Amino acid sequence: MELRKDSYMLNEEKIRWMTKASIYEKRQGRIDLGRNEYFMGDYVRLHLLKNGISLTIAYILLAGLYAVYKIEEIFDMAANMQLGLLLKEMLLLYIILLVIYTGIGIVYYSWQYQSSRKQVKKYYRILRHIDQCGEKNVRTQEDKR
Repeated sequence: MELRKDSYMLNEEKIRWMTKASIYEKRQGRIDLGRNEYFMGDYVRLHLLKNGISLTIAYILLAGLYAVYKIEEIFDMAANMQLGLLLKEMLLLYIILLVIYTGIGIVYYSWQYQSSRKQVKKYYRILRHIDQCGEKNVRTQEDKR
């Protein structure tokens, strides 16, 4: 039985494509493939929920700091029965911030998902190309026999 040198040759094209795929997987691929596990609407809603919770916590903390800073004025307003007006203004400000933050979040997370989707499609094309290179290599080895 004679071993042919060409039957054990490395497919350089396949190695290049596999290197590209590996580099993508190690760098941006983890993030993109994680995003790709969701539907776009689910991905955006999940992040908007996280952002809404973060905004609420930050607003409560800042409102608390403001209340400590202006404690005398707040007590005067409470004595004059104007505390309801302050609470309405604070609630209106919170709602405005939440609407703005949500609008920006929808645009940003939709864009982020779409860009990841494009990168994942490129990655899948690379994987298909690697698979095709392997099939070509098997066919050429069979043809040489």
